[in-house]
Amino acid sequence: KPLKDLERLKSLIGPIKQKTPTRVLHRRADRLRIKRVKDIKWKVINNKNLELIIKGQSGLYIKELVTGDDGRTRPSVSEILDNPGKVIELDVIKIHLEEA
Repeated sequence: KPLKDLERLKSLIGPIKQKTPTRVLHRRADRLRIKRVKDIKWKVINNKNLELIIKGQSGLYIKELVTGDDGRTRPSVSEILDNPGKVIELDVIKIHLEEA
């Protein structure tokens, strides 16, 4: 599906409810975690692909933030854009350390 209404991605800034991702359920307890998206930026690559730059709290599952993990992560990029998304490539750009 072509991408549209990308400004809605800003609504992801704030708390995200994430149940343990299905891909790690075999080794982690199934529990609800609330993590924060601190900032989100995007660059359109073409009408079906975009690059996201997400600043998130440590422990935020980024792949699931994009896909929604069948409703286990809410809200998600896929839910907000009403368009199933998948992560093609994931890079950690920077780690911010909090001052004590």
